Amino acid sequence: MKNKDAVSSIRKEIIKSSSLAFETILKLPELKRYYLGLKYVTTSNNAICKAISIPIEAGTRYKADLENNYYLVASSDKFQCDYTGEYVQFLSTNPAEFERLKKSDINQLNLFDDGN
Repeated sequence: MKNKDAVSSIRKEIIKSSSLAFETILKLPELKRYYLGLKYVTTSNNAICKAISIPIEAGTRYKADLENNYYLVASSDKFQCDYTGEYVQFLSTNPAEFERLKKSDINQLNLFDDGN
């Protein structure tokens, strides 16, 4: 079940942080809208696409393009999406979030640890 409150919350945060009216945001080209949204909200591809009215397939292309050009980072770990409920990578175009997203919170076995 999809959570419409999560979409509303994402929209409100983008509007508040960007100081732009939602109608103004919707007039931006899709790629700029996607980048802008993920600058202010760290979330899943599905949630950001729904919040800023972009087809998910287009968002997936924008994610790949931005990631290849080092403008976007996907989380190492998976988190539960507030919108879909699925466990997915979270995305951000905010450089202040990059290190946090790249660092895994999962304890991994060190192959070189001799146990001492």
